[in-house]
Amino acid sequence: MRNIIIFIFASLLVTACNKQIDSVRPLTKIDKEGELSSLAGIEETTIGNYVLLQGSGFNYFDVPLHDFAESRGNNVTLQNWAPVGKTTDAFFFRNSSSPTQGNSADLYRGAYQIIVSVNTTLEGIAAMESSGYSTLTETEKNRFRYAKGENLFIRALVYFNLVRVYGKPYYQSAASSPGVIVKTSSDIKDVPERGTVKEVYDFILRDLDAAAQLMKAPVAKTNAFAGTAAAWSLMSRAYLYMGGSAAAPDAAANQRAIDYADSVITQTGGKYILLQGGDYNKMFADDELGNIGRANSAANKEIIFAFDNSSRASTLGQFYHYDAIYNVGATFLPSANFKSLLAPGDARAAFLKLNPNSGFVETTKFLVLPEAWLTRAPYIYFRLAELYLNRAEAYAKLGNVAKAKENLKTIHTRAGLPAADVDNLATADVLPAVLKERRIELAFEGHNSFDYFRNGLPMTRTAADNNGTAFTIEPTDPKVILDLPKN
Repeated sequence: MRNIIIFIFASLLVTACNKQIDSVRPLTKIDKEGELSSLAGIEETTIGNYVLLQGSGFNYFDVPLHDFAESRGNNVTLQNWAPVGKTTDAFFFRNSSSPTQGNSADLYRGAYQIIVSVNTTLEGIAAMESSGYSTLTETEKNRFRYAKGENLFIRALVYFNLVRVYGKPYYQSAASSPGVIVKTSSDIKDVPERGTVKEVYDFILRDLDAAAQLMKAPVAKTNAFAGTAAAWSLMSRAYLYMGGSAAAPDAAANQRAIDYADSVITQTGGKYILLQGGDYNKMFADDELGNIGRANSAANKEIIFAFDNSSRASTLGQFYHYDAIYNVGATFLPSANFKSLLAPGDARAAFLKLNPNSGFVETTKFLVLPEAWLTRAPYIYFRLAELYLNRAEAYAKLGNVAKAKENLKTIHTRAGLPAADVDNLATADVLPAVLKERRIELAFEGHNSFDYFRNGLPMTRTAADNNGTAFTIEPTDPKVILDLPKN
């Protein structure tokens, strides 16, 4: 695929994403012989690489990624049915015919922008390892190691999201199925051949294994930055994606998904907990003006890693919230089918709110708005609830019904629902119950469509709530994966 042009910018514009980042002098360019020849420069460019995870004036990542995860699933439905547009093409399982249209081109360009920026930073780190590293104090060496781990994690996270959008589900011949280009240099003329899905996953896991060890260095960070637990969380998720279809699971991969989930749950000294009661409600409650404080998520002990939008808001807000003043927003609404899943007494029903300005029922998960189309709510990449659900799914696929129920029940009862719902499940119903719980608990957080296809399950959308046409997409349908932009 050497004819694919990867759009890269020669300079990196770094802006702030939280108070800690605000205190760091921003860079206007990356120079391996200049800024990256010092520890301070490496740390500054690392922060810049985090910033690129959010869309900015020249780079887009969070919005198109979220679009492909949610709009191709059945938890959301379009507010209005109209001709296919830039932010709705994925909903119709279509790819844009032009590289300048559609979120696919934006995601692909934005992802490789991040990768090249990370590679540039890692090259500066490698140069410093062979020269000035020995002159650092032990405290500085710890910061240096940690920064290297952060960059490896960011690269792995971006590649994981690329391969699950542009590569077939892992169980579909991963060793021969086309994945994406694995680029490890900063040279924009270096465009390797497209790797297989397996090769991309292998690369991701190697980066994460190294990142997890490096970020064990004693450096204090908030959950707006990656750490060892974030690397373990992504490894658990990656192995879950490698865990085979529901009909033909891969025992080794599912055990590894459990192992890394265990590492986060039991080997982090109680740093992360499942929020309960009012604290859980506040994590996603109606917080339009930020009065509850969700925009400042650093103190949230359930969140393992999230992009902090508190200072530099994201346009994700436009997906889910309608603003009457500007007559914009609420492109996607919670579907009737999703709402029907919420049993009486389910605390998660509180995460849906009627907007009196429109009559739309909206999700509150991104409801912290400085402007009509911007949200200050954090983009949560990993939180502890997912790790329990990872274990529940993997145990179910391994046939360990007792352990699967134990983990499922932890999440089900946290939502205020009876333990008997889980205790009374027949063996054949355990995995479907886990996937249903996952669909509800992680709704609108970037999982929905992938959870069907990676498990070899069809995704059915009724769309009866806005006169849409019901349809089912099989996991082997070519529309499940997007074509790489050609230009």
